Amino acid sequence: MRGITPIKRRDLVVLCIILLIAGWMRLGRSDIVEYFHDDAMLSTLALEMANGENFPLTGILSSTGIPNPPTSVYVMAIPFSLSSDPNFAIHFVMLLNVVGVGILWMIAHRYFGRQVGIFVSLAYAINPWAVLFSRKIWAQDFHTPFILLGLLLLLYGFWESSDQRGWKQAFAQLLSIPILLFAFQIHFAALALAPIILVALWMGRKRIIWRAMLISFILSACVLAPYIIGLTETLSQDATRISDAANRSSASNGVSFTSEPIIDTGYLSSGAGLETWVAPDQQDKLRETYPPFTQAGLLFSLLMLVGIVIVWKTYRQFTLLMLIWAFLPQLALIINWTPVYVHYFIPSIPAMLLLAGIGFGYILQFIALSRIISGLAWGLIFVIFGLQIIQWHNILDYVETHHIPYPGFTTPIRNLNMIRETLKDSDDVLIISQGMSWNLHHEVAVWDTLLWDEVGCVRTLIGDGYAVFPAHAFSVVIAPDASPNPVNNLYQTDNPIHYETRQGDTGYTVYQWDSSPQWTQGAIEPINATLFDNGVQLTGYTHENNTITLEWRLPAQHKGADYQYSAQLFGSDGNRITQLDKTFWHGRHWCENDRLITWGILPSDTNATTLSIGMYRLGTGNEDGQFFNANVLDELGNPIGQSIDIQLD
Repeated sequence: MRGITPIKRRDLVVLCIILLIAGWMRLGRSDIVEYFHDDAMLSTLALEMANGENFPLTGILSSTGIPNPPTSVYVMAIPFSLSSDPNFAIHFVMLLNVVGVGILWMIAHRYFGRQVGIFVSLAYAINPWAVLFSRKIWAQDFHTPFILLGLLLLLYGFWESSDQRGWKQAFAQLLSIPILLFAFQIHFAALALAPIILVALWMGRKRIIWRAMLISFILSACVLAPYIIGLTETLSQDATRISDAANRSSASNGVSFTSEPIIDTGYLSSGAGLETWVAPDQQDKLRETYPPFTQAGLLFSLLMLVGIVIVWKTYRQFTLLMLIWAFLPQLALIINWTPVYVHYFIPSIPAMLLLAGIGFGYILQFIALSRIISGLAWGLIFVIFGLQIIQWHNILDYVETHHIPYPGFTTPIRNLNMIRETLKDSDDVLIISQGMSWNLHHEVAVWDTLLWDEVGCVRTLIGDGYAVFPAHAFSVVIAPDASPNPVNNLYQTDNPIHYETRQGDTGYTVYQWDSSPQWTQGAIEPINATLFDNGVQLTGYTHENNTITLEWRLPAQHKGADYQYSAQLFGSDGNRITQLDKTFWHGRHWCENDRLITWGILPSDTNATTLSIGMYRLGTGNEDGQFFNANVLDELGNPIGQSIDIQLD
């Protein structure tokens, strides 16, 4: 191995300046950050873990339907154990990535020299893609600092030559592999970098300290164990989960190739093309805001190619590691077996810039006899850095003020925080949105977490078929994706507060109620309250105009209690005449003593003598196609049947 570059006092001064720049880029305007579905679902799991409600063995579902490992939840449980505010967790992610810039500087400075260290760390601090993917609660946004730490320890522990293998090398060997395995689990795409561990072990086999390695293997097993257990449990409940995911991939349609990974490599290494991700439907309009010569960043892509040659010729022992780190994820996805997204390659950004820095360092050595030319070379680099900084802040200006349809940059958390401040004074909050499923509809997870410790109960309701009447004063939020005139405008008042989040956006509307509104869609005939074993009571009904309306009393929140309800008409001969089956309001939204009214189409029939009401749960996974009835209980809590039968006049 070539000589190690020592760290001097002036280097620490330079590092501090670079970290200040990295912090300014990441923490500056920190409220112009997305807080959408994946962010909020991850926040929910982390909040539940931080509050002792659950110790997850898997994370949120991936796009393939296979659950992610839980390490992303474990990381985010750290900030959420200190504060339930997602804004605090967002700043934690930003600071974590500032630390990542410092670790990359250490790798580059120590093993490739002072000037390479300055170039690489500055490029990483300013690269618009690197900045974008280091600012929010998204697993892809915070695995790279851990990967960089693991790589630094891997290099120090296994590759640095040392006559005496002391405790520092042993400590590095002990921690490097478990840290990398932890980091690779934060997002599936990072698993493509796992061969780095095997390369390091082979190249450093003569320096292995076996007692440290034994402990390292034990720690590695502990790091992998939660997900192994969690995935085993998932497959025991749904044995075809992985095979179904494989069948959904494009590989089942035959082998094909895609150029997307190559294009993405050019984007990430140069800092160009951010509009393709931030505003895919408004790319030209966003590019108009960029400063001139923004594409000059493509010079970094050319320097990266030079760096590959220099690593091969001068740093031969690093060649395989660098190529795996920079390009193996892209090579794995050139075969079009699954959709390709640019965020799959986030961990490779530091490697691409490190190669560019090595290429730039070689050019500086080549022209070292001319200080003027060297100064001009650095001047050109700083001009590109300046253009990228201006570009980044122009992008922030644009996404802050312009509505961008999904999958572009969603509503910044700054706009959500304004609504949140209004809702903090409410006892309860009702969100009316497109859907009520936590794992499918983003408004559910977003507002559950934004109002976690601020409001007594947060519920999400869809615009038709359900109406809830809280037992306390409450606020109603009509989300942008809600249907027109939701719940027959039941929750509207004369004094709405409207928040236009961005230009061209529908925005949110808030209504405030001191007490619940009156149900005006027909009288409810009361019955003796009858209890199901899930805690739900049926208290009344109306059947007229081919519509069945049911009144219920709800228990406290019961996450995961996702039931169906059934209304059936029977004739005097006991034969079923007609039937309605519909999704009941999810248990995540239940609040104790809330009154719920549901309705749906159930054709009337003069021959009907009995109305039968039941509740049941649909089977999933290995139980798919089955259903499980909720029992009806008597006054002593004993099961007396699986339906409530109401005799009709």
